[in-house]
Amino acid sequence: MSWEIILVGIVVGIANFASRFGPFYFIQKFQQGSQNRGALWIKIALGAIGIAAISSMLVVATLPPLLETPNKSFAMLMGFIVLTGLYFKFKKIVPATLTAALTYGLVYTYVPFHF
Repeated sequence: MSWEIILVGIVVGIANFASRFGPFYFIQKFQQGSQNRGALWIKIALGAIGIAAISSMLVVATLPPLLETPNKSFAMLMGFIVLTGLYFKFKKIVPATLTAALTYGLVYTYVPFHF
């Protein structure tokens, strides 16, 4: 794996963490009289770190295959569309992920889509 891909993953993770954690930081900072500040900060930080880590891993995992075989980006797009659609419809991530992986594999293998 090249350093450019690792750098992109780190930058995406930092940006995603800042965009998720920043608003909560300013809301909490300007809220006066809150007694449970410590427990709330832990929940907000862990929630922001988890989402940022998943987004960074997604970028790092998808960027090398796209750079090596850009003609198969259609399969990746179909997988993301299926994942997003099924998740928002049924709110269950495991079946949506498995179905998206199956869709990606079938499109990658059987659809000769070239740019």
